[in-house]
Amino acid sequence: MSVRSVLFACLAAAGCATTSGPRAIPPDAAAIHAAERARTAFEEHRRLVQDPDLAARLAEIGREALAETPLLAGREGAAAPLREGWRFAVLDDPEAAAFLFADRTVLVSRGALAALPGEPALAALFRSAASTFASGAFRPVTAGELVEQPLSLVLVAEGDAGSPAAAGSRDRWVDLLDGLLFGQAAEYGVADGRELLLPRADFRLSLPGGDAFEPAERGVFRATRNGEPVGLTVRELPAAGSGPVGGNGVAAHRAALAGLGARLRDAAAREAAEVTFLETFRVRGFTGVRGRLHPARNGGPAGASGPGVGLLALVPAGEFLVEVSLECGRRRFDACETWFLEILGSADRLWDTPVPGPLRIAAVAPGASGSVREVLGRLAAEGGMDAGLAAVEVLNRGWLEQPLGPGERVLILARDRERTAADAGGRQR
Repeated sequence: MSVRSVLFACLAAAGCATTSGPRAIPPDAAAIHAAERARTAFEEHRRLVQDPDLAARLAEIGREALAETPLLAGREGAAAPLREGWRFAVLDDPEAAAFLFADRTVLVSRGALAALPGEPALAALFRSAASTFASGAFRPVTAGELVEQPLSLVLVAEGDAGSPAAAGSRDRWVDLLDGLLFGQAAEYGVADGRELLLPRADFRLSLPGGDAFEPAERGVFRATRNGEPVGLTVRELPAAGSGPVGGNGVAAHRAALAGLGARLRDAAAREAAEVTFLETFRVRGFTGVRGRLHPARNGGPAGASGPGVGLLALVPAGEFLVEVSLECGRRRFDACETWFLEILGSADRLWDTPVPGPLRIAAVAPGASGSVREVLGRLAAEGGMDAGLAAVEVLNRGWLEQPLGPGERVLILARDRERTAADAGGRQR
């Protein structure tokens, strides 16, 4: 949200006290017309979740929030026209974001719904959108200009610790999120415990022991141990013409390897590091390059070991490159390198392995006693969820310390094992 928009919203929230009360300054006809064009272009590039039940529940919360917005209130209790004609929809986007258009459209990403601490926070977001709409935020400072749309809305990061979510509010919030896709679609990779599956690249990696992969962002995954990162990162990148290594003669093979080596050095340079001991390796039909990373030092000896030393590998896989990097930190370098090579050695194609579906938010009644936090801990220990405990606690953070009554539900993350990587986003129907 622009500084001017924030100022208007703050003035609206403060009441702009005058003898006649706050005065609404809604968008003019030019801003509304511009909103229709901007929204059409926006929705052509960022699809919406098509789910009538989700839209209906969202609209219900939105209407209640509008009724509590002072700037939209009519005189002497009369129904205000500014409360009519609003549209609330969910963007099929895992990033937490919310947007407002001057034609009374509010778009909230599914990532935002997962990030909000409960229905009160969503209602506060809608009230903020309504106050921004009615406080002159779409009126340009200079005549003849138009305010760029959409306006970004600020999300409430934490709930009010002094007012736990009421049972009705909590039930409605659980219903709203139940079945919603969490994170990225499966085509961008699936972190399934110790297994990482990349369907587009037809590539998989496995971690030893009790380590696990967790998604970081689209096409990026990190390894964790007991929920803590261990310095291993895997990225799926476009090959950009690199192509698979091998075939088409010795010259082509050498040229492809040289191109991979250049890409590896470029990746190191982005991290302000240098590559040494660059070499080729093969595993189960994949041919890649790997090397040691050292922080770039002015005048320092290339290849010197010490803090900050790491390892980096690039593996061509179809139309993609898989980048595997490991920060050794304070670990002995020989042990670090042995672990890195073990992970690279697990590389394989997916063959006919079914790819688990994406993570979805699921409402379950555990049938156990204790606080929500305690029940979630037991579910995690028993393998009753398909994601780390920390992520599930975030979904329930508005009521973690509340006792769980008979039949009451909590939110977990689960995968549909019969789904494939072609699964669409949004809600499970």
